[in-house]
Amino acid sequence: MPESTTIVIFGASGDLAHRKLLPALFNLYRKKRVPENFQIIGFATRPWDDQQFRSEME
Repeated sequence: MPESTTIVIFGASGDLAHRKLLPALFNLYRKKRVPENFQIIGFATRPWDDQQFRSEME
């Protein structure tokens, strides 16, 4: 497994990311299938700050 991984999601505030991509990545994380130094960078057109984005994804 690589030492570090960064995944970039374009449209991170959209329906696909919310329903499919982020839950799938979270499941990989729970199963310890991602490197320890793992990052997700999300881009979106909605003017959310970090806290608003996290609240929407819960």
